Amino acid sequence: MPRERPSYHDDNFGHWEIEDDEDVEFYHQVQKESVWKNCQRCGAKVKLRPDYGICNSCADKIEQGWDY
Repeated sequence: MPRERPSYHDDNFGHWEIEDDEDVEFYHQVQKESVWKNCQRCGAKVKLRPDYGICNSCADKIEQGWDY
């Protein structure tokens, strides 16, 4: 039976399917570096890396061509 992979969600990168221990370490590093701020597009209070200005949901919409 295949091992079930844990999945994670955060405001920087969205949904993650963790493949190995290195990915788990990277996820925890991202969480440790992230700070609470308001997304510059939707205004939601999200936990982002200090150099990020918009949440993953807004970034996905921009990539899909949404203009709002």
